[in-house]
Amino acid sequence: MPISATPNETALIAKPARRALLKRAAAMAAAGVVLPSAARAATATANESLRATGPAAFGKALAHDASGQLSAQTLGSFDAATASGKIVDWERLPVNNEIRLVNPLAAYPWDKDPMAADVIKLPPFPALESERLAEEALELYWMALLRDVPLWDYERSSLVRDAVAELRKTKLNTDVTASTLFRLGLPGESDGYWISQLLWMPIPYGAHNVWQGYRTAFKGSDFMTKWDDYLRVINGEWPPGILNHFGDLFYLRSGRDVGEYVHWDFSYQAFINAASILLGNPHRPRENWPATNPYKTSRTMNGFVSMGPAYVHSAMGMVSDCAFKACWNEKWLRHRALRPEEYGALVDREVRGEATGVHPLIVQSLAVKRVREKFGSALLPQAYPEGAPPHPAYPSGHAAVAGACVTVLKAMFDEKRKLRFPLQPTRDGKDWEAINPNLPAPTVGAELNKLATALSVGRNFAGVHWRSDAWQGLLLGESVATAWLKAEKMKCVEGQQGWLKSFEFTNFAGQKVIV
Repeated sequence: MPISATPNETALIAKPARRALLKRAAAMAAAGVVLPSAARAATATANESLRATGPAAFGKALAHDASGQLSAQTLGSFDAATASGKIVDWERLPVNNEIRLVNPLAAYPWDKDPMAADVIKLPPFPALESERLAEEALELYWMALLRDVPLWDYERSSLVRDAVAELRKTKLNTDVTASTLFRLGLPGESDGYWISQLLWMPIPYGAHNVWQGYRTAFKGSDFMTKWDDYLRVINGEWPPGILNHFGDLFYLRSGRDVGEYVHWDFSYQAFINAASILLGNPHRPRENWPATNPYKTSRTMNGFVSMGPAYVHSAMGMVSDCAFKACWNEKWLRHRALRPEEYGALVDREVRGEATGVHPLIVQSLAVKRVREKFGSALLPQAYPEGAPPHPAYPSGHAAVAGACVTVLKAMFDEKRKLRFPLQPTRDGKDWEAINPNLPAPTVGAELNKLATALSVGRNFAGVHWRSDAWQGLLLGESVATAWLKAEKMKCVEGQQGWLKSFEFTNFAGQKVIV
């Protein structure tokens, strides 16, 4: 579907003064300037005005009552720890079980980073009672129902037809079809298969290749569909369920397969793999470089430590670290949005007759009816026994890293180049074959965008993130990468001497960006 500005993005554009204030505060802090108390208060107020409260707030791993709610005292302690940033206040929180909050202290340094002044701040997360959030939840309930349908079988699945029919009634998915279902509309993303070639092609790994067969979960492995199980996990107990896996390795084929890939991957795994695939022969890299890389036409030199193979691989770690810091700042300090599993609990309580404030669109939906018929509750089925990780939803860390790494890769490689030897899995997923010749020839730029979608939306398939998390996470990562490329150009010899004129890439909105 085409990309357009969401109401949240429009709201962000309409508030330039707030963005300017936050950027100026971050830049001054990075320079060691002590902000006046009024400016500090204004920055804190801007964050607090976005931060979710009450049932709209993330609260996993904190102590909940039998109805799944946090006490006013717990929420007050959470607010106090967030505001102070003091370890002693975080250590006082009622986290009493094995699952613990993931690294909230990492949220604080980003505003003091010099790079932060050049990176966007995200718009508000959709309100709990909003139709927009209900539409995003509807998408997630259908994803849960469709986890085991191979993505290339969507055109002939009756369940997909039902999903498309209901989703087309929403503003979020007005024009969706079976072939565009669960895509983000990135440039080239709608060409060919949903899953990127960069998750199928063999990965050059030193003197041998790594074939991309992965451990995949049993079909129908869904969790937290009973209230007692949900309550134990949301309170931080290790789940009673076990996720069983097939003994054989399979190429990724379904939403469940992709969801399981992003269950176990390390932060920039897919992107360092993609870099290796795109490099091909690291001793003859020139054919893969874009025209902006000065070493492509150098008479005497090749790049390596800078603008070359070693640089591309190390860049994945460096830029993902920056993206995580920006993401954690947004998650913990600015939004603290609830996870889909927490919203699903509100839907379940609403179905049982309680007033929880969620929009009636989701409560009355066919998707929720189907989930209730299958599982006996309206809880959002989770693909992981432990459900979502214990840190706020918005934005997605996977999406932020994907946005950052893919943007750097697009700047480092020729986006228009066709991939050599593309493939597709066999129907059973155990082997590979040549790609269908009737499909468009995969290009570097399109397959990188598909990779960004898969790593982001794969978490949505698992039930742990929202579409807003994925889309805004990609935009945040893209902004981080743009700032990182700007800094790299300024500090490298090639840039200082004017040999490296610019980094260039096509952004997620389809626009050419020159750094």
